[in-house]
Amino acid sequence: MQTSLDKSLRSLFGKVTFRHVMIAIIIILTIITRLYNLDARVMAHDEVNHVVPSFDLYSGRGYHQDPVTHGPLQFHLIALCYFLFGDNDFTSRLPHALFSIATVAFVLIAYRRYLGKIGSLAAGLFFAISPYMMFYGRYTRNEAICAFLSVATIYYVLRYLEDGKLSHLFGVVITLALNFTAKETAYIFTAEMLIFLFIVAIRDFLKMDWTDDKLRKETILFNTVGAFLLIAALVFSILLMKNINNAVLAEQIIIPDADLQATNNILSVFVLMSPLLQAFLPIMLVLLTAIIFLLVVRERLHWDKLSQSRSFSLMMLLITLVLPLLSAFPVGLAGISAIDYTNTLSILSDYIYLSFFIGLSIVFGIIWQPKEWWKYAAVFFGIYILFFTTFFTNSLGILTGMVGSLGHWMAQQDVQRGGQPLYYFALIQIPIYEFLGAIGTILAFVLGIRRKSFWSSYTRIEDEQEISISLPIPGIFIYWTILSLIAYSIAGEKMPWITVHIAFSMLLCAGWLVEKLFESKAKLTFNRAQKSRYFLLALTFTFLVILLILQLLGAHYPFQSKTQEHLGDTTHFFFLLLAAILTGYFLFRQESKINWHRLGINVCLALFIIMSVVTARSAYRASFINYDYPYEYLVYAHASDGPKIILKQVEEISERLTGGLDIKVAYDNHGLYPYWWYLRNYPNKIVYMENPTRSLEEADLIIAGPDKYDKIDAIVRDNYYVYEYSRLWWPNQDYFGLTWERISYALKNPEMRQAIFNIWLSRDYSLYAEINNNDFLTLDNWLPCEKMRFYVRKDIAAQMWQLNTEAALQQVVDSDPYVEKTVSRQADFFIGISGANPGELNTPHGIDIAPDGSIFVADSGNNRIEKFSTDGVLLETYGTYANALEGEAPGGTMNQPWDVAVGPDGSIYVADTFNHRIQKLSSDGKFIKMRGTFAQGDDPDDLWGPRGIAVTPNGNVLVTDTGNKRVLVFDRNLNYLTQFGGAGFDAGQFDEPVGIAINAEGLVAVADTWNRRVQVFQPDADGMIYTQVSAFDVDAWYGSGIDNKPYITISPDDTILVSDPEGNRILEFTMEGLFLQGWEDLAPSSEIFSRPYGLDFDDQGNLWAADAASNMVLRFAYSVSE
Repeated sequence: MQTSLDKSLRSLFGKVTFRHVMIAIIIILTIITRLYNLDARVMAHDEVNHVVPSFDLYSGRGYHQDPVTHGPLQFHLIALCYFLFGDNDFTSRLPHALFSIATVAFVLIAYRRYLGKIGSLAAGLFFAISPYMMFYGRYTRNEAICAFLSVATIYYVLRYLEDGKLSHLFGVVITLALNFTAKETAYIFTAEMLIFLFIVAIRDFLKMDWTDDKLRKETILFNTVGAFLLIAALVFSILLMKNINNAVLAEQIIIPDADLQATNNILSVFVLMSPLLQAFLPIMLVLLTAIIFLLVVRERLHWDKLSQSRSFSLMMLLITLVLPLLSAFPVGLAGISAIDYTNTLSILSDYIYLSFFIGLSIVFGIIWQPKEWWKYAAVFFGIYILFFTTFFTNSLGILTGMVGSLGHWMAQQDVQRGGQPLYYFALIQIPIYEFLGAIGTILAFVLGIRRKSFWSSYTRIEDEQEISISLPIPGIFIYWTILSLIAYSIAGEKMPWITVHIAFSMLLCAGWLVEKLFESKAKLTFNRAQKSRYFLLALTFTFLVILLILQLLGAHYPFQSKTQEHLGDTTHFFFLLLAAILTGYFLFRQESKINWHRLGINVCLALFIIMSVVTARSAYRASFINYDYPYEYLVYAHASDGPKIILKQVEEISERLTGGLDIKVAYDNHGLYPYWWYLRNYPNKIVYMENPTRSLEEADLIIAGPDKYDKIDAIVRDNYYVYEYSRLWWPNQDYFGLTWERISYALKNPEMRQAIFNIWLSRDYSLYAEINNNDFLTLDNWLPCEKMRFYVRKDIAAQMWQLNTEAALQQVVDSDPYVEKTVSRQADFFIGISGANPGELNTPHGIDIAPDGSIFVADSGNNRIEKFSTDGVLLETYGTYANALEGEAPGGTMNQPWDVAVGPDGSIYVADTFNHRIQKLSSDGKFIKMRGTFAQGDDPDDLWGPRGIAVTPNGNVLVTDTGNKRVLVFDRNLNYLTQFGGAGFDAGQFDEPVGIAINAEGLVAVADTWNRRVQVFQPDADGMIYTQVSAFDVDAWYGSGIDNKPYITISPDDTILVSDPEGNRILEFTMEGLFLQGWEDLAPSSEIFSRPYGLDFDDQGNLWAADAASNMVLRFAYSVSE
């Protein structure tokens, strides 16, 4: 017996056509472009949010759907790939690559029915070379999945409109259910489909054969009344719900303060909830009435008659499936957060509308197709629940899916992620990348206008008879493109990847147009050889004309001058012109009379070939050349190659030093992306997020974002080598704020036209940067960009890169000179908590203990001074906010005061830092005098961010004018006396003086921050000349950021204590600079981070410190170091 294995291959290959070969070539091309070097690009921010939960699911830690990261489908697919092939960048992107490949194959094979043999090939090729389809087919985002499901759903809709087979309805149900498990864009997709089906259903209704006019009128009446009643019931219920919400906020309805989850007795739950349930009763009655009305009049709706329209059946199917997923919509319209699962009112509102929409779906299904509907619903919600509950392991997923998905999307509309302009897709993304599909769609629209129809006729064989049917092609593609462009342009989040949801219908439409062009071309009277020759000439002629137009519109247009460069441009122009004339001559000689129709068809096909080449080039550059660079616009906050360069070094160091991945590597909240993923298998990793501490000295390697540089430098000092890389960069966004004037300038100026064309074609920004004097459009200094640093401990670096050198073996790592005498010292008492109310603190800085023992605190973040008793009771509050740089700032108002001092007579002196002035208040806080304006100079009234203030024993006031690098001396009435200092490193000069303190003998100690030293000054007898009597270095204060502003005090024993804010510690020295002791871990709890600033002693010898991190004033029992 002969089996299939015994058959000759000749019979198999005999059935292979040229179209089959083309399909194979396009699919192979797609496979290569989707899988080659798939793991080369650094994991982007959003990709990390997707792969980490997938890895947790794969590792057995489960998965709980979170609307922030969209639907659960891709997480399960990625976890499956990890299970089959291991966890890495390649397998993380494999599901999306496979879906992208499947999309191309589906269009090539399935859409032949509607696009034709050549049109489906063209559309498949367009999907294969589309920059967006290619790039996001290699990206761990939902877009590649959504594109396939969207294309498939539209196909099954068309199939059902064509033949009405129920199997196609199941295709719609399955693909739509998967779309909802993929991403919330399914809501917009379904809304677009419902609007389209409604339009087609109206068309079908008008064409429907109504033998009984009374029946027709009754159908219109009851369906209109039913729809109106449903809408009215919803609107009325929303208004009632809004009133309930207002009553709850006004405490007219009291929600019981009880833990319902802990209440076992159901009756007790209802008793506790009775006030809300009574309030909700009218809402439930209104909604229930609407459902009952539909059941009562269901016979008069005549949906059995309307179901003769396949578009109506499709519309009803989609409505019944989607209604339960819309409960967040009315809840949000009522002003209630649908996703606040801790709020009883929110939860009840969610469940009321969820129950109503489920009931309404069931009623619709019973009226429409009582025997079949439950099957569709079972398939749809079976898929939906299966994924959202992670195969029934997360029951809360039903709520986060049905309510949270839409609720979160609605809440994000006000966020306006990216803040892109309304024209972002229409004028930026589509013209740069998807111009091929856009031009195809525009030409299809023009063709539809000329044909006076956007429908096409198709034939199918049924019962051995040929049946002709009209389908909305290309109407559905054109409609989808226009509505998607409008919908996503209006939506709050306008991000590059959304372009995928607009582009797929354009690519299908372009494929349809190519089919029509070839159909018209086939009807031409030429023979095959003549057609080929004519087309090649048309292609060449079109290409040359385009080059001529580009030269005329660009910066190299002819006849500019007689310079060598411009003469070359003119010569080039004449060469192109001559070539175009000759080609045109041979083209028009092909026929005795010019046939403009034939010429137009061939020119259009030539344009598509040229555009396809440019599109493919653009896709190749984006996916395989610029994927880690900032040149492309189809990304937003995009990872550079820096993180992978660092990762490679981390892996190499760890392998060589530990034999595995056991190196101690630390990263912060910026490094979380992407190292949350890349360092998942490093057991000794340290994640310090926003609060680096001295424990980082234990780390071999440290990764830090730019806002941590100063803090890390203060901790690691000179013990680490530092390397800086780019972490993230954003594309150039000069397209913001487009005006007609800017557009007109760009169109009229040849240089600017050329610059924009260079960016469009090759992402070459050099001419554009030159025209705009922009120095930040090269890879080395691109802006906007976020940097990151990689710290390698010097002894580690020596072992790696200087392993065999004598210098490396002898290298000694500098250690912290204070660490041996630094101990943990928690406060024994504290004042204040975080907040803005009286008695609360927000980033306090300076403090001063008054002669009567009361504690004055510069509450910088709250723009005021607060006065406390020693036992923490608030006594007085002085000051309100005003910004002198923005308008009037009368005396007594403040803008982030950083220090305060109290004179012997009780007068209060304030360093009003960011109003760049000092103020004197009376002992009871009334404004007396102020002086200073924002300026850089030597005049005593020129102040630049004064941060320290102190009073001498005789009542003179000393102020550190930080920005002007000096100390100003005033009498008690703020009359100017003298000044000392000046910029520099010599004795008596300053660089960023901040803290200032005076002892009983009048010695003045100043924290000379950026010179990293303390200077002590002795005034003369008149207090007019201050001479440096001692100075010592401080091995701290490395940073130059706003947090590195140390304060100083002198103890009763004449030792000097300084704060080290970025080192989170207090250091004590003798007057000569001998280090005595250090205190760290200052907060009253080890779980609280501290950042000490102002210091002072009370009469009992206790040390008080203002802690800007915990928003407290801390007290320590001071003891002299032995």
